[in-house]
Amino acid sequence: MDCVTIGDSIATGLTKPLKCEQRAYVGAPSAKIVHLAKGSYRAVCIISAGSNDPDNPALSINLHQIRRNAFCGAYVWVIPANGASHSVRQVANYYGDVRVTFTPGKDGVHPASYSELAKKIRAND
Repeated sequence: MDCVTIGDSIATGLTKPLKCEQRAYVGAPSAKIVHLAKGSYRAVCIISAGSNDPDNPALSINLHQIRRNAFCGAYVWVIPANGASHSVRQVANYYGDVRVTFTPGKDGVHPASYSELAKKIRAND
């Protein structure tokens, strides 16, 4: 798959199973992900944002800017398992992008299985 993962630790965890370019790092808040998204030219962008700053009043603005900064043929948003899920869903819906969810692991934030989440993403490719 010609792809790039953009975002936080969830995006980082998807890089290897999807064999994507990585533009993500652990702990990345949405304001930093805005900059990571620049120059992302791939067939598919997999975006995970909001899990580190669900209470940020600028979250929705940042999510829109992330989407505008990434230039891909298709976009897949990973819906976080926290309070940011509503904002991420709204932005994905606004652009008509694919949304994928996951079963959280013991920490309640990260996927219980990255390979299962990667399968869901591939199924939407």
